[in-house]
Amino acid sequence: LRRAARVIAISEFVRDRAVAKLGLDSERVRVVPLGLDHDVLRPTAGEREPFLLYPARPWPHKNHARLYEAFARIRGERPDLRVVLTGGGDFGRVPDGVDVLGHVTQTELVSLMQRASALVFPSLYEGFGLPVLEAMACACPVACSNAGALPEVAGDAARLFDPHDPEAIAAGVAEVLSDRAPWIERGLARAALYSWEQT
Repeated sequence: LRRAARVIAISEFVRDRAVAKLGLDSERVRVVPLGLDHDVLRPTAGEREPFLLYPARPWPHKNHARLYEAFARIRGERPDLRVVLTGGGDFGRVPDGVDVLGHVTQTELVSLMQRASALVFPSLYEGFGLPVLEAMACACPVACSNAGALPEVAGDAARLFDPHDPEAIAAGVAEVLSDRAPWIERGLARAALYSWEQT
């Protein structure tokens, strides 16, 4: 990599880590963000349903345990609310109110984003965080972690929280659910900045 004429990174966060960890010349590392297919990822006129969506495999850095703790706090105020998890792998035992759908098709995932009350994304580390933008493109408000590249990708269009603190996760989700319209508006504008043509 040190001799490469050019290195591509998907976010400034990844670029900065590559420069620091590998001793690369920052002038030779170019950020080329991922894009969205806006013909597929779009809002629908349907009603939102009372569930939070988290599309992530059950890997440790995806932080499901703290999400469950936060959800217990939220559900005290909103007993009808559920969490829907997607992604392959063994989620093990999950709390009441959490539904594991496992691996779903892209069409099913888009439908979930178009119907969810909000996307919650408590990951401890992301090099980009494409599901955050995909949800925004579907007019699904987003509450997400302030870790890794997520603040860079989401900008001011997501309610950021500390993913190590279940109370902070719960507060972020509660804020988005209580006033969804401004998050939807900012999310749609943010998602519009990302396309595969630009990539």
